Amino acid sequence: MISVQNHLQLLSGNKRLFIKIFIVLVLLINAIPKIYGTPKVEKVFKVALIMPFHLNDYSGSNVNRANIMLDYYQGFYLALKEYETKGLKIKLFVYDNEHDTTKTNEILALEEMKKMDLIVCPIQDKFLHIMNHFSSKYQVPVFSPFTAIDSLFPNNPLFFNAAPAEKTKAEIFYEYYRKTNPDKLLIVFENDADWAKGFGSELLNLLETKDKITYRLVNTLDLAKADSNFLPKWKNYIVYHTAENGKTVKALTTFLDKQKSTFEIVSDYKPYLLKNVPKAKRNKYSMKIISSDYTNPIDSAIVMHDFKITYKSLYNLNPSRFSVIGHDQASFITEILMKYNHFNANDFVGDIHQYYATKFLFKKDRHCNQNKGMFILEISEDDLLEEVKY
Repeated sequence: MISVQNHLQLLSGNKRLFIKIFIVLVLLINAIPKIYGTPKVEKVFKVALIMPFHLNDYSGSNVNRANIMLDYYQGFYLALKEYETKGLKIKLFVYDNEHDTTKTNEILALEEMKKMDLIVCPIQDKFLHIMNHFSSKYQVPVFSPFTAIDSLFPNNPLFFNAAPAEKTKAEIFYEYYRKTNPDKLLIVFENDADWAKGFGSELLNLLETKDKITYRLVNTLDLAKADSNFLPKWKNYIVYHTAENGKTVKALTTFLDKQKSTFEIVSDYKPYLLKNVPKAKRNKYSMKIISSDYTNPIDSAIVMHDFKITYKSLYNLNPSRFSVIGHDQASFITEILMKYNHFNANDFVGDIHQYYATKFLFKKDRHCNQNKGMFILEISEDDLLEEVKY
């Protein structure tokens, strides 16, 4: 049984979004509970979903954010429907926090929030801090679907970062380096424009804690003025780089082309950016990326066949990346609740749970629970994204 306690008020806003959400809500509210014999789970779980749907202001920068949240929500709900056939009983409380701190606090002030089995919280750090204080005070678990945070106060064992933090990405880079290329020289490229958007700072912090690890930090000015003698010749290097566009990637490869050494680039690029790099350059520099989600394109047509068909029949849309993430996260949440009757890190920390595109491997740090489930990806000879096993 799925009961949707809807707190979204459809007032003014974009007509297309109004119709889209209205159809979804009709589907939700009119979902008829089914009886499947003796249910496996007697408890009716209460889960709150607090997200910026922007029902009252679907315009400007809100449009893209609202569409992502709706895609996530639709995938999330579809997973709940699937687990309903396995005995799931859940009340899903849906709220639009309008990407506003005042509205978020108003939602948390509702008496029902203190009784939730789990809250799926809004995006961005400022909201995560609000949610963390609420969680700590009332001992309600909080699950952050998109925004990862490296530090929280107070420290909270009931807070879960589903999206790997920058520190986690740095740890994965270092692990890959030590396991596969320990004899290579390490170069960290500090790109002025995009440095803050990657995990470079966390990587430098991590390297400073390691004995017998030497690295070279190269900045944008170095790239501009470097000649073929900038780096020692005939050496093997592993390179960290982050970029948001092809121009920045080209600046790096132009620099590397001048050097008389071999390089492997392990980057913080988005998948589409890696695909747009010319194949000759990708191969020459063994380009790889670190990613928090990955769907095997060969398997997806088979493994995700039923999901795609059901999603399109419900919403008359093809699922987006965020729909798949919503489905994966709801699947993980539901399996934990059904197995343990609560959402407590002690039950599943250290266990690997993998779904269509997401891997969950939660580990405790001194602030909260961090998802260490990451993928290192490259482009195959068939121009398909594939996971690198190491």
